[in-house]
Amino acid sequence: MATNHALDAQTREIHGKKVKNLRKQGLIPATVYGKGVEPVSVQVDDRTFSTLYRRAGKTALIDLTIPGQPKLAVFVQAVQRHPVSRAILHADFKVVDVNKPVHIEVPVTTVGEAPVVAQGDAMLNQVIATVMVEALPGNLPQHINIDVSGLDSLDKSLTVADLAAAADYKILTDPEQVLISLTQTRAAVDEGADQVAVEPELVRREREGGDEAEGGESEE
Repeated sequence: MATNHALDAQTREIHGKKVKNLRKQGLIPATVYGKGVEPVSVQVDDRTFSTLYRRAGKTALIDLTIPGQPKLAVFVQAVQRHPVSRAILHADFKVVDVNKPVHIEVPVTTVGEAPVVAQGDAMLNQVIATVMVEALPGNLPQHINIDVSGLDSLDKSLTVADLAAAADYKILTDPEQVLISLTQTRAAVDEGADQVAVEPELVRREREGGDEAEGGESEE
């Protein structure tokens, strides 16, 4: 279950290109919106929000306080980052009703170790990183674990159906969708190729040796 976080915001009067001045002051411009809610331009402390976002991601509820307004329950809907520095340039907060289910993509995290990967014969391939989940906002998991320790041969894979069931939320993604597959490593492929190349040579030599012995007996 997600943990609620708290964040203070101030109403923002600066828009457009002038928001660069906000960032120089250690502030991030943001927008708050949602069904039945008029969009509000706000600003939040850069360091405080960045720390909160690392913990909350996009699946944990945030109690957002804006002066002169009632406290709002929001999710981080989106963040815009600088293409080079990766600093957060802008954030969107979506207001939700805590009593109504929401649909949100939740990250899937691998746990355990696949034997074929430990042996160096394969690599894990995470086909999709998230699954769509339905739950009350306060019941959303921040991530869902998938155990890969049962992947002991190259022909095995894990699907959405292999995710553990939970009473607090429902997974909406197709249960037959592959989550984790295995890719054979180049080393394993090369080793197999070497074995195939050597075997016929050994057979040929044994056969040639047998032919010479039979020839000697007929001459005698």
